[in-house]
Amino acid sequence: MNDANKKNAAAIMKRNGKSFWFASLFLPRQTASDAARLYAFCRRMDDLADVAVTEANRAVLSEVRDDLRRGVSSKAFVKDFLALAQQYNLPREAADYLIAAFLEDATHPLNLEDENQLVRYCYGVAGTVGLMMSPILGADRQRAAEAAVHLGIAMQMTNIARDVLEDAKNGRRYLPGCWVEHKGAEEILVSYESRQQVSVAIARLLELADRFYASAALGFPLIPRRARTGIEIAAAVYREIGIVLRRKQYAWWDGRATVSPSRKLWIALRVCLGGPYLSRMATESRIPELSRPLAGLPGAP
Repeated sequence: MNDANKKNAAAIMKRNGKSFWFASLFLPRQTASDAARLYAFCRRMDDLADVAVTEANRAVLSEVRDDLRRGVSSKAFVKDFLALAQQYNLPREAADYLIAAFLEDATHPLNLEDENQLVRYCYGVAGTVGLMMSPILGADRQRAAEAAVHLGIAMQMTNIARDVLEDAKNGRRYLPGCWVEHKGAEEILVSYESRQQVSVAIARLLELADRFYASAALGFPLIPRRARTGIEIAAAVYREIGIVLRRKQYAWWDGRATVSPSRKLWIALRVCLGGPYLSRMATESRIPELSRPLAGLPGAP
């Protein structure tokens, strides 16, 4: 990959994934560059599903999936991903599941019905990314797989909690329907009575996310030390979004929860100085029930 393309990938991360870009500053240079390449590819797929539900976007997603299955493509961004996948022997089936999840979202706005659907959706759009990021970080491929998947799921649950208002405006409701009396996105937007109910659901979602963060923290020791600091910072900064939401008393209608630059620096300092921060959440042993909805999927035990 030439220097211009590397800079472009880093710019995409800096523009669209500020927390990930900040954390990447604490990774070895080559690792950060290759992580940005993976992020840029996944971001491109996400944008196709998220911006609009159109036939053209679905066609591009289908073409990319077919290209990945063949291992060849005329698209520059797919060529780069294929080169990255070959360089690190990335699990190609994880990329296939990623695109399948985005295709489903691009076919019709999702309204998830229960917790199992939620976990499987988060796996598709983010757990798969964790699975592919793990080899780039130099983690133990087999032993770290479940933790990598769980970190992706935890982060996606944080995303969902943060973006309830934005998603509802786009006709999507990722909170499980059984948590909100199966209200659709439009009803959530117009019904004042649903505010508290959705806030309770967000609190429940963040509690579930914390269980996945705790499980993911078990995998941190399986990452080489030079890369471990960066991923611990990424996880801690992302989880902080949920903490901000809690401080706002889950007022999801009152603007997007963000982590200030000064708070990110404080978290990074704590991690770099060896403070427990997110690692203190690690359980003594894995929690088998977290992965039960993922039975049969790549990276699940």
